[in-house]
Amino acid sequence: MDLLIILTYVALAWAVFKIFRIPVNKWSVPTAALGGVFLVGALILGMNYNHPYTFTAQKAVISIPLTPQVTGVVSEVTDKQNRLIKKGEVLFKIDPTRYQARVDRLKADLVTTTHNVDVMKAQLQEAIANTSRVSAERDRLYKDYQRYLQGSRAKVNPFSESDIDNARQNYLAQDAQVRASVADQAQVQSQLDSMQNGEQSQIASLRAQLAEANYNLDQTVIRAPSNGYVTQVLIRPGTYAAALPLRPVMVFIPEQKRQIIAQFRQNSLLRLTAGDEAEVVFSALPGEVFSGKLTSILPVVPGGTYQAQGQLQSLTIQPGTDGVLAVIELQPNEQVDALPDGIFAQVAVYSDHFHHLSIMRKVLLRMTSWMHYLYLDH
Repeated sequence: MDLLIILTYVALAWAVFKIFRIPVNKWSVPTAALGGVFLVGALILGMNYNHPYTFTAQKAVISIPLTPQVTGVVSEVTDKQNRLIKKGEVLFKIDPTRYQARVDRLKADLVTTTHNVDVMKAQLQEAIANTSRVSAERDRLYKDYQRYLQGSRAKVNPFSESDIDNARQNYLAQDAQVRASVADQAQVQSQLDSMQNGEQSQIASLRAQLAEANYNLDQTVIRAPSNGYVTQVLIRPGTYAAALPLRPVMVFIPEQKRQIIAQFRQNSLLRLTAGDEAEVVFSALPGEVFSGKLTSILPVVPGGTYQAQGQLQSLTIQPGTDGVLAVIELQPNEQVDALPDGIFAQVAVYSDHFHHLSIMRKVLLRMTSWMHYLYLDH
């Protein structure tokens, strides 16, 4: 760009010398040269300062790495590669045999446990009835024992010591049966009383396991999280897919607003303000200029981030070599939407300062776009 301005000034100076027949001597040439240095330098510096430009820009897009929640062998893969997929459409499937078997087993266990609870309820009623029966028998034997004791205190004792001892032993044996029956009743009652959210704990546990098993079974079918597309599908039926977050098996590109991420020199922060007008040109669309706005400046420079690694950290870059990132939103345009995501671009931002100098920047940006018609290989 700077070279274009210099060449333009040289052409104008040459035209002025020719049109006005200015003699070429030791005064006129240095005057034109020095004037050009100051004029062109002031214009370039003023333009670069107030209306930043960068050739480091990209049509950025957020991708979603897809990792299955369950592990297994892929049984089916979508054939809609690089085509629009609606939310909820199947991307790929994992063999569900193992997960279906667990669901079926837990359903059977739930039926069995529910039946066992019904059995325990019947056992509780039986234990209550048995406790009542043995308690009644104990009470009868206790009365007999008391009758024998009272008879032993009479002057004429109709009962022998052996009869009294037998009555006492019968009463104690029956009392032991009552205690055992009460213990059995309490045990059954405690099992029935172990509740979770109003449900017997064993049944609640199985329902929770069944819910988890059904979830895992549903996860054998991986669906599109939103409208978008998948590209470079590298899995096929028979591929082993593991539920490892560091090993995604597919990349999904959601349908989203297209943005341009531009990297400017750090001193451009003096004039970059959210809301400024911006223009973008693409190498893939020569001669076209697209309007937009600067929406935000990222609050961090990527090269300045560090993480704890167990050793002392030093600077890994030279200060000033890593630019600041800005987000440019373009106006809706079918040509831009048709471009592949990740394609490079050049961006100019026009501030409110020295607005008349923005004309130079716009002209130079358009000249840059026209130069994209040239296919110059190294």
